[in-house]
Amino acid sequence: MKNKNFSDWAVALTVVLCSAVLFAALALALSGTLVGKPARTVRVNFHDVMGVNPGAAVKYGGASAGKVASIRMLTAEERPGTGDPLNTVQVTLALSAGVPPFPSDVSVSVSADTILSDKLILVGGGSPAGPALADNAAVQGISPTTFDKLVREVEGTITGLRKMLGGTKEETRDVFERLRALLTDTQTLLAEAKPVLQDARSLAAEAKLLIAENREPITRTIGRLDHAAGAIDQLAARGSSLIANNEKKLGATIADFKVVAENLKVASTYTKILTRNLALRPSQLVWSSKPPSLPSEVQILQSVKPVPAN
Repeated sequence: MKNKNFSDWAVALTVVLCSAVLFAALALALSGTLVGKPARTVRVNFHDVMGVNPGAAVKYGGASAGKVASIRMLTAEERPGTGDPLNTVQVTLALSAGVPPFPSDVSVSVSADTILSDKLILVGGGSPAGPALADNAAVQGISPTTFDKLVREVEGTITGLRKMLGGTKEETRDVFERLRALLTDTQTLLAEAKPVLQDARSLAAEAKLLIAENREPITRTIGRLDHAAGAIDQLAARGSSLIANNEKKLGATIADFKVVAENLKVASTYTKILTRNLALRPSQLVWSSKPPSLPSEVQILQSVKPVPAN
């Protein structure tokens, strides 16, 4: 009898303990509380994260990479420091141990597997050659585009069109009058352009006929031009070959000519000075013991102008 009561109590206690464990696990899952320390964390700033809760899945390229550890609102002082003053919340991602380091230019957005499934954080992109993202680094996230936002944007567009088209009758009439005037001006411009197009067409036809009638002379002229161009090329090649073959001889001849020119310049200068002195004082050539002062050869050669005889 005692053994039976003990067994009943043991079964009841076991059921209560299992229920408590399941209740605790369910509470942790619903609250998003993570069990254990993550390998790395990444902070993501968003404008809004509608539909994302703590514990939501984090996927990298579609594969499971961790969970959302926490979501907190940014203070007014923190918002400008995030790089975008429109950021209002910061989501902390807890990454699993097997997840490779994220590139620094990775993109983080709010997504979902299907329309009816829960929201998740999707990580993707990034250059593999770029630097790796540091632990607990902050990046900018891409906020989701909700159905309500799309509806508001469509409503704003419809309202703008309604204001543009739904004005007073005078404004509407003015718009149509301007359109009518624009169409009239366009038709006038096209009518004026028709003669120009016809003249251009006639000119093209005449040019085509002229080319057709003079095709043979034009062909002969082009052939002669080609032959003349080939002859000029051959002449240029021969001239280059002649210069190349006689380059040393031409260099020596030019050097000799330079020496002769320098000697001639010195001799002509001295002759000019001697002639002037004889014309002024002929007796000085016989009776004077002191020769007249003459410029040096260096002065004569460096002078760019004739050296005066005085």
